[in-house]
Amino acid sequence: MNPLAGAFSEVMTSSPHDLRVLDRDTDTWQRRPWPEVHGIAERIAAFLLSRDTPGAVGLVGEPTIELIAAIQGSWLAGAGVSILPRPQRGAEPSEWAQATLSRFAGIGVTTVFSYGSILQLLQEADSPLLVCDLGDAARSTTSTHLQYPDDADVAILQGTAGSTGAPRTAVLSPEAVLNNVMAISERLSLNRNDVGCSWLPIYHDMGLAMVMATTMAGGALWLAPTGAFSAAPLRWADWLSESRATLTAGPNFGYSVLGRFANRVSDVDLGALRIAINGGEPVDCAGVARFASAMGKFGFDPGAMSPAYGMAESTCAVTIPAPGEGLRVDTPTGETDRSYALLGTPLSGMEVRIVPSAHDDTGTSGEVEIRGSSMMTSYLGDEPVDARSGGQWFATGDIGYLVDGALVICGRSKELITIAGRNIFPTEIEQVAGEVDGVREGAVVAVGTESGAAQERLLVAAEFVGAEQDTTRSAVIRRIVTVCGVTPADVVLVEPGSLPRTSSGKLRRLEVRRRLEAAR
Repeated sequence: MNPLAGAFSEVMTSSPHDLRVLDRDTDTWQRRPWPEVHGIAERIAAFLLSRDTPGAVGLVGEPTIELIAAIQGSWLAGAGVSILPRPQRGAEPSEWAQATLSRFAGIGVTTVFSYGSILQLLQEADSPLLVCDLGDAARSTTSTHLQYPDDADVAILQGTAGSTGAPRTAVLSPEAVLNNVMAISERLSLNRNDVGCSWLPIYHDMGLAMVMATTMAGGALWLAPTGAFSAAPLRWADWLSESRATLTAGPNFGYSVLGRFANRVSDVDLGALRIAINGGEPVDCAGVARFASAMGKFGFDPGAMSPAYGMAESTCAVTIPAPGEGLRVDTPTGETDRSYALLGTPLSGMEVRIVPSAHDDTGTSGEVEIRGSSMMTSYLGDEPVDARSGGQWFATGDIGYLVDGALVICGRSKELITIAGRNIFPTEIEQVAGEVDGVREGAVVAVGTESGAAQERLLVAAEFVGAEQDTTRSAVIRRIVTVCGVTPADVVLVEPGSLPRTSSGKLRRLEVRRRLEAAR
C-alpha cells in the first residue's frame, strides 16, 4: 500500500482509543474503536477494488463512522478522495445534486459514496457516475488475499475556498498529505493521550486536518456535525467538556461567539484543553482575548490558544505556534488602532518569505510566499508546479510580515481598500463594526468601490439582528469614524444569513462588492 495508507493503517489498528461521532437524530455519540474503524475501511477498499471504476472517490454527507472510514478505505484502494458539502440552506435539492455530481465528474471522481436522503438525491440525478450506498460498501466482504496498490499519485482533491474568486481544486499527493500531518503532530507534540474534538466540516482543509492529525496520533476523536454547531454554537463548550478534549480547532467567529455569550455557558470543565487552533479566517485579537478571559472560569488556559495559518494548497497548516505560547500580538509602530496576531513559525518542511508589494505603503510588509514538503502537485488541469523545498515559491495572495520568524497576516491583496491614499484591510473595519449592538457576530463585510470620480469609497454590509435599523446604522458609522478614522459612504443592513459565503463559511467579499455596486 502507499505510504499514507500504510501509516494510517499502522496507527488505526494499534490504537487503544476510539472514534465517536454525534448522531443528530438521537443526540448520542456513536462509538467504534479505531481497529474496528480500520476494518470498515478495509471493506470499503475491497468494494472499490472489486469494481472496474478507476478514478477518485467522492464523499458527501455529515460525518459518520463509515464516512470517516471511507477516507482510509479509498487510500487503501489507491484512490484519491474529494469531499463536498451537503446542500446549503436555500439550495434547490435537485439542482444541488446535479451540480455536485457534475463537479465530481469534472475532477475525475468515478465513484460517489453517501447515505440517507442525500444518497437518494444523488441517485435520482442524471449522471454517469457510480453513486453507492456507503452502508452497503461498509458491509462488503474482504479477502485475506486482497492486494493493495503500492503507490498512488493523488490522496486528496481539495477545493479551495474561492473567497476572492472562482474555487479551484488542489491536487495533493500522499507524500504531501503525510508530511503535513506529521509536521502538525510534531509541532503540537500529539500522542495517544490526546483527545481531539471538532465540529469543523471535513470537506474543508482545516476540518480534514483535525481528523487526520488526531487519527495519526492514535488518540480519541470526537466529531460533531457542523450543522449541530450552527444550530447551537454554545454546545461546543459542552462537547469539549464531555470529551475531556486536549485539542480542538475552529474559525475566529466560533471563539468569539463563546466569548460573547459566556454568561450562557455553565457546568463545563475546559481544564484538559491544551491546544485551541484558531484558523481559516482573520484573527480578531480582542475577541480571542475576550474568549480566553470568559472561559478562564471554566479552567481554560490562555496558553492553549493557537492562532495558525494555512491553506488548501499546502494540504492545510503552514505555521502554528508551539503549545503554550497562547495569543501573541504585534502592534505596528505608530498604529495604536491596529493589532495583529502572531501565527507561529513554519512547520517542519515548510518555508515562508515576504516579497515587497505595491500594496504596502510602509515598507514593512509584502506578499506572503510559501514552499515546502506539504505543497500541492498543482491545481487540477494546470501544469505541475514544484513548490517543494528548494523549488518554486507559491504566491499566496496574502499580505503580511514576520516578527522573529513568526508570521503576521494583514489581509488579502485583492481585498485591499484605498481611501484618500490610505491602505485599509477589510478586517480592520469589520471587527470594529461587529462590536456594535444589533450587528450579527462575524457577519460584516467592508469593501471599496469606485465613485464617479474614480476614487474608492468605503461600503459596509452587515447582517442585522437588532430592533432599530437606523440606530444601529448610525452607531456603526460613528464607531468606524472614531476607531478607524474613515467615514463609510454607506452602511447597508441585511437579513441574517443573507451575506454570501463559501461552502466553508468564509464571507465572499468580492461578491458582496458586486452586489452593492449593482444596487447603487
